[in-house]
Amino acid sequence: MDFDRIEGYEGVNLYMSSRSDTPKVEYDVTTKYFARGLYQRIKSGTIFKLPKSWARAKTYFKNVVFCNGYIGVVNTAKFGTVPIISGYKGYGLWLQPTQLVVSQPLLQGKFTIGKDAELIKLTDDYKGVLDIVWHFATRLSVAVASLDCSLINERLSVIAGAKNKANAEALKIIFEKISAGQPFVIFDKELKDESLDGNSEPIWTFSQDVASQYISDKILNDIATIIAQFDKEVGIAAVGEKKERLIESEVKTQNDDSCARASTWFESLSDSFDLVNETFPDLNLSFTMKYGGEVHEYGDTLDANRDASIRDESV
Repeated sequence: MDFDRIEGYEGVNLYMSSRSDTPKVEYDVTTKYFARGLYQRIKSGTIFKLPKSWARAKTYFKNVVFCNGYIGVVNTAKFGTVPIISGYKGYGLWLQPTQLVVSQPLLQGKFTIGKDAELIKLTDDYKGVLDIVWHFATRLSVAVASLDCSLINERLSVIAGAKNKANAEALKIIFEKISAGQPFVIFDKELKDESLDGNSEPIWTFSQDVASQYISDKILNDIATIIAQFDKEVGIAAVGEKKERLIESEVKTQNDDSCARASTWFESLSDSFDLVNETFPDLNLSFTMKYGGEVHEYGDTLDANRDASIRDESV
């Protein structure tokens, strides 16, 4: 299951609804390019240790957890205990959902949480990471569009005026020769006599100061800053600018800020895995998550080759 399929219309709607009317940024190839890269950047630090019987569901499981924000685990007569995209309904004592509703081509039904189903969630509000991805992908797309415009403008340094079409063609040839690297170009003296005012040089030019207009390096720095802000948002360790000048308390504050979201994800997944392993002990799910420059482990992450005996219980 790829990124486009898992995010679908929900991702597009979330992206479009999170934008202001001005400036306009379309859901284009550049934005999707950055969205894919940032999404892969987020999920790369998490490794789920799943049963062998779930081997073909590894990518499915990870994408649903991070994009959808939650995934159901249900026990069925036909497929055993499996992870599946689901909805939830009902209210418990603490307003938690009590049932999972599955409506997939090969599996439909209602399952009771705590009995024949459990819910694994990335955050307490059942949201995934797409809002973060599109927030930063949009800004990176704008920055790259600005970079493209800057690079084009920096090439446009000379504007020439011609009295007639013949003069214009002659000036084009001269310019092409100069652009080709010829160090010495000769033109007909009559070209000067037919200049715009009859007295000036044949090439009347308007030249911009390219050096003063060059901002591409600043835009590239902005792009790097946006990516660094994204890394900080999701807990990816980064050196940062002039970190050697920061005092210890400032470094600690930055590290704490960068771990805020990731530590929430780790805690929520850990709580969810506790419930899944309690309801379905044969699964023995575990995972590792890297954030803040450290690898955090839940459960028995060393035994990656274990298998689960799938219960044969009716739906």
